Amino acid sequence: MPTATPSAGASATPCAISLGIAYEPDGGNGGSLNGIQYTHFEDNNEALCSSGNTPTTPRVVTFSSSVGGLGFASDASDAVALLENTSGGYTLAQDIFGTAVGSLTPVGAPYDVSVEPTAFPTGANASPAASATPANAPLISNAESVSILSTSSSAVALILGSPSPGSTPAIVALTSLTNAPPQYGDSVPFSGSSYTLTDAPNYFRNIVKVGTDTSGNTVALVRGPQDLVSFGVTVVATGFQFNLKAEDPSLGSYTTLRGSGAMAFDPADSGRALIGGTSTAGTGNTLTMITGLPTTITKTSTITLPGATSIRSIAIANTGVYALVGTDVGIFSIDGVNGSTLTLVTPFAPSSLAAMANAPAYTTCTGAASTLTNVASIGISSDQRYLVALGSGSGVTCPSGYNDALVAVPYNPSTGTTPSPAPSPTATGGVVPSPAPTNFTQNNVIAPPTGADLLYVH
Repeated sequence: MPTATPSAGASATPCAISLGIAYEPDGGNGGSLNGIQYTHFEDNNEALCSSGNTPTTPRVVTFSSSVGGLGFASDASDAVALLENTSGGYTLAQDIFGTAVGSLTPVGAPYDVSVEPTAFPTGANASPAASATPANAPLISNAESVSILSTSSSAVALILGSPSPGSTPAIVALTSLTNAPPQYGDSVPFSGSSYTLTDAPNYFRNIVKVGTDTSGNTVALVRGPQDLVSFGVTVVATGFQFNLKAEDPSLGSYTTLRGSGAMAFDPADSGRALIGGTSTAGTGNTLTMITGLPTTITKTSTITLPGATSIRSIAIANTGVYALVGTDVGIFSIDGVNGSTLTLVTPFAPSSLAAMANAPAYTTCTGAASTLTNVASIGISSDQRYLVALGSGSGVTCPSGYNDALVAVPYNPSTGTTPSPAPSPTATGGVVPSPAPTNFTQNNVIAPPTGADLLYVH
């Protein structure tokens, strides 16, 4: 059984808050490191941590093999990691406890999605589809995404990736996330006579992402190189029922992605989402807002990000108005997610590589000044106070071999930009607080593989 082993020293007391943590799995690029790097970027007063509270190398939770992806419940009550098997595929689904308090602990034996299940749970929340399939379950030879539906004891892990030879492409759903180990629940195929859309192509699709809004409406988007499909998700007596309702052949990823797949749901309205790139080569810098989910996939607004060639990661603020988009030239701030037209927000840290892009300043692992232009992942802290980005500046090479940095800066979800510098939220002993730090940097972070957006920000 994998064991949790923190390293790089004990957490500094001022920065031990359970919010303001970023998790990055090794993704196969960690060398001898098999596990998840984690970084506290926010202190107990909800200000950014200082360089004095930041270790040179991120702390680590080690696993028995490489971690290729992470799925978290919306409230961080459940988490699942995708571990590498002895053949090199990521097929082992590992339960993780302690996520709500910022202390990841792998628990129990992992479930192997490449092996035919031998047990089929019964009862409430056992099956994510209309009925369980007791034999010949679809098998996955390499899982490229995991998304968690619902929370706590009712949570279901949805896993998708390359199907095993001879196996029908489908989502594999696992239950028992709060009572390790995970168990097979059911599978969700891409075609079926009971679906609203009965004739969707049975393409290879490897990204699944679930969105549940403030009204409890749930949608699952499934993406592959050739198209995007939309499932409606409802609660039934046996758990969750999926209904394939719409397909769009123009919104595939073109290349095979891992993790979030350049997609993000509007937290305030799961009927809306942003999609990066299209099924056509050379249009990786196109951002599309879709509405009408899950019934339809309506392309309501499209914007081309100037200077960028690849959209890699998307995050939408909880207000549902502004979004952040990580690209190969920096970070774009987008307005209008709740409307009918997407527009670019004036940069708060202009990038030297592209007009309208942001590139926050940071100090590299060698002590040199740089700007974060090559962004692999983007996130917003759970309290919506900070923009968090993973990437690197031009030409950065670290002695550790881990060349990326995690950079956090204050963020205002009501304006899509950074707020003015402000004092730390709390003062004690009658002492007037000094202004809070306006930049946080954790160097020596493992760079993810090409096309992988694996960062999780809590």
